[in-house]
Amino acid sequence: MNRGLWMLMTPTALAVLAAAVWMFGGWQDPERWPINWLDVEGQLERTTSAQVRAAVAAEARRGFFVIDVDQARQAVEDLPWVAGATVSREWPDALTVEVREHHPVARWNESALVSREGEVFEVAGTVGMQGLVQLRGPDARRADVFETWQTLTRSMHAAGVEIARVELNRRGAWTLVLDTGWELLLGREQLELRVDRFLAVQGRLAQLPGVRRIDLRYPNGLAVSRREIPNSELAVRGETPRRTAPHRDEDHG
Repeated sequence: MNRGLWMLMTPTALAVLAAAVWMFGGWQDPERWPINWLDVEGQLERTTSAQVRAAVAAEARRGFFVIDVDQARQAVEDLPWVAGATVSREWPDALTVEVREHHPVARWNESALVSREGEVFEVAGTVGMQGLVQLRGPDARRADVFETWQTLTRSMHAAGVEIARVELNRRGAWTLVLDTGWELLLGREQLELRVDRFLAVQGRLAQLPGVRRIDLRYPNGLAVSRREIPNSELAVRGETPRRTAPHRDEDHG
């Protein structure tokens, strides 16, 4: 810019130009534009604010204008219990991180966990975690297993019955295991109808000793398998000792 043009510029224009040169000449300098505040938001139960701050620390040190908020967000989401995060700048020197945690409600196959939203995730050291329903099946049918569990749980829970395991085998047949240890064979179709049939008689079944398996794959009935009961227990109940027929796991559909 020549000397004559400088002379024609007003003092205000010169001030704006000077500020722009100063700002954009130093906007990459973290000492000039540091992040002095890091706020962590969200209902945290298994993740600490310290872990979140440590995850974004490297990016935060780059300064207010240079920080890559996507990289910072990814660093937070890489933490074991984090389901999602958002990272935003707050003028002039703050960073806000909002965290959403996974809340496990079930276990998928051997090691993975399932959140209440149906998301599958893994966290080291959780194999012995108690109080989780066991969901099993092919990975390609994971969403079906979760949805079926949710649907059948509503019917079961209303009747005071709790599901401990839901299993879908490779043939497409469903099995439930209740918290009582009873195994319900549901087959491949009419699952809700068959569960309703079980609930209609489960009070009477509870009076039978040694119930082990209830096969609901029949059109209009069910078959009950019982464990071998000691004669002493049968005598107390006033029942005649009997021989338990072996169960045949036939696929009735």
